[in-house]
Amino acid sequence: MDELMPIGRFSRLCWLSIKALRVYDEAGLLTPAHVDPYSGYRYYLPRQAGTARAIATLRSLDMPLAEIRAVVTESDQDRVRDLLDHHRTVLEQRLDRHRHMLGRVETFIRKGIVMTYEISTRDIPATDVVGTEFHSSPEYIGEGCSRAYPVLFGALAAAGATPAGPPHLLYHSVDDDGWRLEAAVPVTGTGGLGALPEGLTVHRVGGGRAAVTRHVGPYDELGIAYREVEAWIEAQGLASAGTCYDVYLNDPAEVAPDKLETEIVWPVLPA
Repeated sequence: MDELMPIGRFSRLCWLSIKALRVYDEAGLLTPAHVDPYSGYRYYLPRQAGTARAIATLRSLDMPLAEIRAVVTESDQDRVRDLLDHHRTVLEQRLDRHRHMLGRVETFIRKGIVMTYEISTRDIPATDVVGTEFHSSPEYIGEGCSRAYPVLFGALAAAGATPAGPPHLLYHSVDDDGWRLEAAVPVTGTGGLGALPEGLTVHRVGGGRAAVTRHVGPYDELGIAYREVEAWIEAQGLASAGTCYDVYLNDPAEVAPDKLETEIVWPVLPA
């Protein structure tokens, strides 16, 4: 039978602090082999040192305690590999986010934090579109679009129709209760589309005078451009005259986020 070791001696064996061992015990990760009922002293078996080091290693890899508990208590090695593979995916996604943030910092260093936009007014022709509405909050717009556009393009393909221009995103309402948006694709000859799937509509995005600018960079920076356009409209003595929208000029599947080009169209009337 293995010799019971007091917590101090065990901590030296596995190169962990007594505080860390107590945390592991309280979290249900590494329970002492024996706890004296009178003194409360914790005692461990030497063979528990391997588990203690594994826990410390996984903590150094930012694995949450609940996931570590699942790993160290799992006897099926295939399941252990699945759990570790999941955490690897999490770290890869985190690395991608950090690379993206690093790229944005480098852009700010090169261009300055305050971005400048060339804004002007021009006449925009009316456009027929097939669209589908969805509700979102700013941080989840990308997820809503990733669901909506495949449905739209799939419906057009099923009808034998070809998009007549780049996809749009219309901002019908923006308030504290959520944003009402519409993903839309320009079309020509709407009479030949036939019956569309439920939730899709054909309508015309009205033309007329609009304030227009182009944003180059990630979609999550579009808010900066919209604030600039709104301020410019007010400074020019103009008034908003309808739904503003994005026009996505290139494909995020084909270009890097910092190369994405988005035209912002904001209908206006003289104040």
